[in-house]
Amino acid sequence: MAESFIKVPSIYPKLLEIRKSLTAEFKPNKYLKETTKLRYYQVIGSLHMMLLDRMVLADGTGIGKTLQMIATYTWLLEHDPTLRLLVVCQKSALFQWAEEFKKFTDGVSVRVITNEYAGLSGNAARMLQYKSFKEHVLIISYAPLYDEYEIVKDTMGPNFMISFDEVHQFKGRKTKTHFVCSEIAAKASRVYGLSATVLKNNLEEVWSIYSIVVPGLFGNITSFSKQFCQQKLMKLKINGKDRYIPKTIGYKNLHQFKQLIDPYILARKKEDVASELPSLISRKVILEMEPEQKIIYKRALSGILYEEKVKHDFFEVSDKIRAGTTDDKTVERYNELKKKYDMFLTEEGKKRGKLAALTYCQMISNGPALVGEQGESSKEIEFERLVTEELAGEKIIVFTRFKSGIPRLEIICERKGIQFTKITGDILTAQERFKAQTRFQEDPECKIIFITTAGSASINLQSAGVVIFYDTPWSYGDLVQTIGRAQRIGSLQEHVLLIHMLNEHTIDMRVMDKVSSKKDLSDEILGDTAKGALVFSEDDDTIGGLFRDLLEDAEETNK
Repeated sequence: MAESFIKVPSIYPKLLEIRKSLTAEFKPNKYLKETTKLRYYQVIGSLHMMLLDRMVLADGTGIGKTLQMIATYTWLLEHDPTLRLLVVCQKSALFQWAEEFKKFTDGVSVRVITNEYAGLSGNAARMLQYKSFKEHVLIISYAPLYDEYEIVKDTMGPNFMISFDEVHQFKGRKTKTHFVCSEIAAKASRVYGLSATVLKNNLEEVWSIYSIVVPGLFGNITSFSKQFCQQKLMKLKINGKDRYIPKTIGYKNLHQFKQLIDPYILARKKEDVASELPSLISRKVILEMEPEQKIIYKRALSGILYEEKVKHDFFEVSDKIRAGTTDDKTVERYNELKKKYDMFLTEEGKKRGKLAALTYCQMISNGPALVGEQGESSKEIEFERLVTEELAGEKIIVFTRFKSGIPRLEIICERKGIQFTKITGDILTAQERFKAQTRFQEDPECKIIFITTAGSASINLQSAGVVIFYDTPWSYGDLVQTIGRAQRIGSLQEHVLLIHMLNEHTIDMRVMDKVSSKKDLSDEILGDTAKGALVFSEDDDTIGGLFRDLLEDAEETNK
């Protein structure tokens, strides 16, 4: 069972000295290729992992966390030939990890667990791969762990270490991913988490990550909340009744938090260690929706306002009846409102919840066709202008949250003779994702790659000089991850241009305002993780705050 870390490790003073070094070197070993040269800051990262059994490497995207992990393992393997490594990563990164081992090491054998093997497919293929595993390194994605974590533990044997790539995958402490990763980590001799965005949304996510990587560091979630979270009871209506739920409204004792976490995290900013990385230049492209688009958007806002008014009136009348008011007029009003309220509780009605309403408005802003309506899209018109005129010939990453909108952009590219590829949730195999990545990187004729959140982490797209955010990610961490696909070591660009496409007076502008609180908190703990990216203003909970903003927009529109 993994040890619980409560106190500052005795080697902490040594770690602090190592962090100051500008000349750190990595002694060669028989597994690391002679041609593999680590930069001084990568050596520092590897030394930290050699000296600590458990920690998080939270360097900015693109400065070589994978290489640092590989170098660490080769050194440890030379000193302990029985040590195996389990790499858990996103599906899109499976073959990227295998390729990195091939590139940087000699004599380190690797197996990627896939759904096709030896003429078999599915579960039979996976079980055969586990049974015949004899390599040094096993690479698996997070999703199969749900059903296979016991098999994985047995397969790795008594002496293994873990690298959790994109460690924020188990930031939710109540998820099954968190449970199974905790089970496996408890058996490992060493556990490391890699992520440029450890802090994606709130401080509680950091507790969830460290409860696996460095268990016991913060105590249980209750004591953690008391020590670091400012909370108040929020009154909510649940099935017509008042309920008081504790809600985090801010944070406290952040200096103490940073002191606790500092021995077990290394988070270097790009501009501090990698001067060869391209700088970021941000630009907002603010558009006006097309006439039909405006009408559809206004109609959507009116529907949201109507539903919220009905709910408010129903709860108000219900309170009167519970208080003893039973005159005919009140009862009649109650029955009338209850019919409308019950409609909102149907499957169709539930689809119009807060998140659904936000998503619906975002889709309209991207283009009426995304919600099955007729009408031109201001963003599609501007996209065509950008890729054929201003950005003609550039290598471009286009991010959108909605894969359903990509086919329309593909049609524009086909019409204009622009070659493209994509990485979305529809690309099911890791081989296909790696093929799409390689084509964009190496084919000079392939100018555009479309990615959704599925493609925003753990892939290298440093041939790109431009990132177009067709819509803005709701998480600051996802924004940083997407930027990091292009701003990486190996880029030939002097700068990467970030273009944010925004429709004025829409949810686009509201999202830009809301992401700020995530950036502000991340910057306070880890420093500015994407210098040159947009500076946002501070606000509260993303979904709740955005929904309140939409209601304000609806009220203003209907005046």
